This record gives sequence, C-alpha cells and structure tokens, in this order.
Amino acid sequence: MSNNDNSRGSSGTNRRRFLAGAGAASVAGLAGCLDSITGGSGGEGPIRLGGVYLLSGVAEALGAASAAAAEVAVDVINENGGILDREVEIQFRDHGQNPQQQIRSLVQEENVDAMLGLTSSGVTLASGPTIEQLGVPFTLTDIGTPFPTEHDVDTYGDYYEDENGTAAGIPNLFRTNANTSTTTYGIAKWAADNLDATRVANIGPDYAYGTQTWDYFKAYSDGLGADYEYVESVFPSLGASDMTPQINQVLNADPDIVFTSFWAGDVTTFVGQAVEQGLFEQVDDVFDTIGADPTVFSALGDTMPEGFHYSGWYWHSAYDNENNQRFLDAYADAYEDDSETISIPSFTGGSTWAAVFIYKQAMEAAGSTNPDDVISEMEGLTFAEDPRGSITLDADSHQATAPMVIGETSRDDDVPYDGVGLTNTETYTLDRSTATDLLEGSDLPPGV
Repeated sequence: MSNNDNSRGSSGTNRRRFLAGAGAASVAGLAGCLDSITGGSGGEGPIRLGGVYLLSGVAEALGAASAAAAEVAVDVINENGGILDREVEIQFRDHGQNPQQQIRSLVQEENVDAMLGLTSSGVTLASGPTIEQLGVPFTLTDIGTPFPTEHDVDTYGDYYEDENGTAAGIPNLFRTNANTSTTTYGIAKWAADNLDATRVANIGPDYAYGTQTWDYFKAYSDGLGADYEYVESVFPSLGASDMTPQINQVLNADPDIVFTSFWAGDVTTFVGQAVEQGLFEQVDDVFDTIGADPTVFSALGDTMPEGFHYSGWYWHSAYDNENNQRFLDAYADAYEDDSETISIPSFTGGSTWAAVFIYKQAMEAAGSTNPDDVISEMEGLTFAEDPRGSITLDADSHQATAPMVIGETSRDDDVPYDGVGLTNTETYTLDRSTATDLLEGSDLPPGV
C-alpha cells in the first residue's frame, strides 16, 4: 500500500548494497554486542514472532487490525499446545522513521524466530536487503506490489541491481495476501464479464501504489479484450483533504466506470466528496482495489452508497467454511467488547491469521525453528485450514495462491456497525501462466 520510496534508483546505483548498508548504519548505535546476524530463540523457552506494521499516522487503523488478527492467532495456538509444545510470543513494532532498525532489533535483540508485516510497499522494497541478510523467515501479510514475489530476474531485471528491474524476490520472503496483480485481474475480469462499459477513468493516490494498480488494471483489461477507452487518470496526493478538483476532472470525462485504488482514510475522503459531487449517480460502477474494510465502511456510515463494487484480500462473509467460522469466532471472542476494535477482521485479517498458522505448520514439519529448515518447509507448503480456502505458497515465487474478493456494497450484510458491508461476493485467484499471457507486452511482472 503506502510506498514512501517512489524512485527507481539512480543510474549506476546498486540498491541492494545501498539499502543493506543504510540498514546496517542505522543500527550501529544499538546497545550490546551482536555476535551473529540472525536471531532465534533456540530450542528452549517460548517461540518468538515479530511483527512490523504502520501503527501510527495515515495507516494506523490498518496496521492495528493486522496486529489484532495476529494476536488472536497466537492466542488460539497457545490454547492448543503452542508450537512444538512451546508457548508462542509475539511482539510488534511500528514502522516509524526507521523500519529497517525495527526489523533488525526484533531479530538481533529480541531473538525472534520468524517475522510478519508490513504495511508499506515502499518499506518492503527498501527493507529487502536487510530481511535477506538477517535470514529469518519473513511473511508479508499486507503488501500490494507484486515485485517482492517476482524472482525472474532474467526477464524482469533485478530490482536491487538494475535501475529498471522489477524482480525483487529474496529467498526468505513470503506473502499470504493476494497482491496487486491478482487484485487488479479480479476487478478487470469481473468488469469485462458483467458490464457493457467502454469508457473508463481512474482516480487514485499519487504515489507508486496508485500508478501501479492503474497500470495493472489496464494491462489485464486489454489482455482480456475489454477494448476500453481510458478517458482520464488523476492522482490526488496521498492523504489529500480535498479531492474535488480531481473528482470533477473525472466527471468531465464522462466515464462509464471509475477505477480507484484508495485505502484507509483516503477512501472516506474520496467517497464523501464524490457523493457530494454526484459521481456515484453519474456512472455505472465504481471499483476500489482494497477499499472494502470494516473500519472504512464504519467510518462512512450511511454516506457509502449501495450497489458499487469494492474489493479486498478478505471479507468476513465471503467464505462459508468451518475454518473461516473458527477465525470469526475467535476474533469476536477477543474483541466483541472492545470499544476500539471492530469485532470482525479487516481485509488483512485472513492473510495475517494464515501467516501465523503457516509458521506453526512449517516449524512442526521441520521439527525446529532453524530458519533454513523452516524456509524449506514453507516453499510449496499447502495450508488447508485457511479461512479463505486452502492456499499454497508457490515454491518459486513464495506468493500464496490467495484470492481477492469483490462484492457489492450493501446494508444487507451482517456487520457490527451502522453502514454497508459486501454482498454477492466473488473471489478470484490467478496463476502465473494466465498472468504472463494477459500481461504480454506490458513489461509488468506477474508476481505469482
């Protein structure tokens, strides 16, 4: 999502060396003598997990919701014997101004055995060399950009070595949420199959996530033969308080459908001002990549119109299976009386819950928390008890076969707040062969 590193690097600069060096320098002042690069709690005492999320600022609610899902997963695991008959502990850090320092500190000072996060695509890409150097398994639960799960450097170029490279996969990095490639494919597929639209406009945040989602949506739409005319594309700044000039630009282009990639507080700003400008009444449909979130819909209340198609990586009522019900029951038990946390998981809930349980499965299969052994078990691992349905971590890309979910905003959904949920939900997954074929000629990596 949030990407604070919008540049692709200067000509001649090796990003892996630069970022690893910057990360190392940032922790030079840490107290104590660090005898080894990697952490780990060894074979005795609790198994330690570390989480790094945005827990302040524009994405505070999103990061906190991911942490909440992880804590519930840890509680459920501990209630059922822990991992390898050892209790599990989890510690969270805010990205802050120096996320690489937080990552290093958790591994080298707190001796975590595995990590999960992050809330920012830019932070993820900038942290790649540090994560690789530390060596412990790291599972992404909230990240959109496909680059971290693209390993084909021959075709797409090494992100850390090549100024124009987009393959940023590293050996110990995995992902359990559907990335931007899958999400935009699902929206493009649904629109092509269900709407008779010809004119499409875009409005999204002015940074890498906004531009990248629009590029992928256009590429998949073209690959599916949608034959759209792209009539306008505008990008208000991230966290903008006034989007009305850009909303008016979109309206003046007379689109049939509007594609958006807002998330968190930007969704509430856009929807509130778009309703005032009459946008929802003048177009056939409005789509959003990851705007379907209980916190967002709760904040919007009656302002959010019904009948428009919003998406996410998880929605509580989209999966009718016992594993999802187990997750929902555990989450509700933990937060139904909490005035600050909505008692249904966020759109990152399924992927975060899955990451914790995947570590349990991999560590128990390995018989230890040894990083290399756990990573080996994670490659190709199938997690059959995922709330979203069985998923597999691809042995090569390390991307889970996780679905995106798209649904119709409606007050008929059963939600614990005054506002819309999603009904008539559909899920989409994406395999590498299909993605490669549809993206042909775009130079965009599949990341699956």
